[in-house]
Amino acid sequence: MPTLLPFASASDTGRILRDILVPVAAQGPILRRPRFGTLAEKLHTDDRALRCVRRLRRKYGDGPVLLRVLGRTLGIVLAPDDVHRLLAETPHPFAAAAGEKVGALTHFQPHAVLVTNDPLRSARRELNDQALETHRPVHHHGHRFVEVVREELDGLHATLGWNDFRAVWSRVVRRIVLGDAARHDVELTAQLDQLRADANWAQLGPNHDELRSRFLAGIARYVRNAEPGSLVEALDRQPATLDPAGQVPHWLFAFDAAGIALWRLFAVLGTHPSLLEPIVAEARHPEASPLLAVAGAAVQESLRLWPTTLVVLRESREPTLWRNRIAPAGTEFAIVSSVFHRDDEALDFANDFEPAAWLDGRTDGAWPIIPFSEGPAGCPGENVVLLTTSTAVSHVAARYDLDVDPTTRARLSGPMPGTFNHATVRIGFWPRS
Repeated sequence: MPTLLPFASASDTGRILRDILVPVAAQGPILRRPRFGTLAEKLHTDDRALRCVRRLRRKYGDGPVLLRVLGRTLGIVLAPDDVHRLLAETPHPFAAAAGEKVGALTHFQPHAVLVTNDPLRSARRELNDQALETHRPVHHHGHRFVEVVREELDGLHATLGWNDFRAVWSRVVRRIVLGDAARHDVELTAQLDQLRADANWAQLGPNHDELRSRFLAGIARYVRNAEPGSLVEALDRQPATLDPAGQVPHWLFAFDAAGIALWRLFAVLGTHPSLLEPIVAEARHPEASPLLAVAGAAVQESLRLWPTTLVVLRESREPTLWRNRIAPAGTEFAIVSSVFHRDDEALDFANDFEPAAWLDGRTDGAWPIIPFSEGPAGCPGENVVLLTTSTAVSHVAARYDLDVDPTTRARLSGPMPGTFNHATVRIGFWPRS
């Protein structure tokens, strides 16, 4: 008769809390907290998480290893095969609508597919796939998205901090998702930010019901009056029971993470100008690479080095078997993205900026590198995100010289740091002669 998976000892539970779970919660899994990001960088929290997982592997084997946190059974994933299994076997028996995730995301997207279980989940996922054209390399509104990115990034011409760039990127996002009428709707973005700040606390966060109602009503108006060329125009508004407009908040949320990846990437490219050369060459000869493969690889490498989804969660709906050991029903499994993306015992380029790995097949192996997750609950908007971000990288590389602040330049001059707080970066964008 199989026995339960091992539970971490009291001392190991303390280390897991100290080195993995508390840093993730403190930095803000839904909306980043810049001050805690600075502290996480000083404490090298991602390096500490990797060392903690290696210690757990040596002591408990391939795991997962279980612990009790706030009345829940949590499983820390230690083995690469288990990452692939959890993501491939979603939503049965491993639901993407895990308890902590539901507690967080319902603050601003109570009917989104990520917090939905069957029978509605499959239909809502199909709704997202159709609108985002998940299985097409380029969305049929792609030409419009490219125009928007270029128009908004044409006006940088200054030294910017993260908040300055985020304001520009938010205009891009609102225009792409909601249409040009939303370009100046900073109130909508501010509402979403407040709700995301509440979501950082999951079930413990304050419930701003009136604010959420106003935010969702604003989204619904853009959906009802969908502009040609916007993502919401591609959204099938029937049947109403699926709440089509209720899927849109997650698109806005996910695009914000894309902006963080871009900002970090600009810092790397400005510190290492030689890395710009193949991107500039591609930008000047787009006929040779119509999908901007080199720029897209650079974006994915930024996401590998510094995942914007700090932890991927899945919850088992039934007891599950792991190497002849059992995890009880209701176990919430946690995949710490950076642990697998930056394991230098498995990847010889773990701490290098190596976009070529995305072009020569090195990221396609058995080792899990999952910037957009994978499997049935993988990111449905990966194609749209890569189109817009690769366009942004290509346009900036061809148009501007990048002048990175000295502190950031020093941080990025050697091996890429495990933890990199984007909020402290300043970059000058100076038009090329």
